[in-house]
Amino acid sequence: MTTPTNATNPYASLGLAMPTAGTSATSGTGSLNMDSFMKLLTTQLQNQDPTKPTDNSQMIAQLAQFSSLQGISELNTTVSGFQSTLQSNQVMQAAGLVGKAAIVKGNSAYMYSTKAADGTPSPSGVLGAVDIPTGATGVTVTLTNASGQIVNSQSIAMNGDSRPTFSWDGKMADGSNAPAGNYTLTATATVSGKQQAAQTYVGAVIKSVGVTNSGPQLNLDGGLPPAKLTDVVEIIG
Repeated sequence: MTTPTNATNPYASLGLAMPTAGTSATSGTGSLNMDSFMKLLTTQLQNQDPTKPTDNSQMIAQLAQFSSLQGISELNTTVSGFQSTLQSNQVMQAAGLVGKAAIVKGNSAYMYSTKAADGTPSPSGVLGAVDIPTGATGVTVTLTNASGQIVNSQSIAMNGDSRPTFSWDGKMADGSNAPAGNYTLTATATVSGKQQAAQTYVGAVIKSVGVTNSGPQLNLDGGLPPAKLTDVVEIIG
């Protein structure tokens, strides 16, 4: 003898077939929404024990809870849409920076080899900036080459600017040109008589833009580490 489906599954007559083994509770008719909840609530009222009616406050609480959950679900969907739109706008904004020079957060700089007006080789130099810590009485920036050799060290003028810029012309102490390549910047501030590291920024050319799960990625020329859009503090040109 075959038992009717609705005899073993009381939800079938409501169009709310519950999931069986191997099926998902969120697929097909197994998913619950506000209409499903109202069907269950109505059926519960129709089949309640007259001597023990359902408490009104419990029904209201259940309805309010389900409405809240549905509202949160809809809000999550809306926020996801906003996030997708925001990421698309950020990618378009970042694409407009390709080919431009900018000052970005970081401590790795690349110096090019250019030619002077008379055709002789000339270094492009390095441009950077540094955050001045609160209460700092002095800041020193040091540049080292790939071998760790110090090629330049300079004190930053304390003129009230919270992020002053600095530059190195690419000349060694003996007046010779430093070779093209990567250089590392280190900034040390003096605060209350103690030394502490300060955040540095470097001038770099934005070569291309990549897309990652965390947003657009700015690929910098010279093999420098990629930067985020939020790392850009100034567009030079």
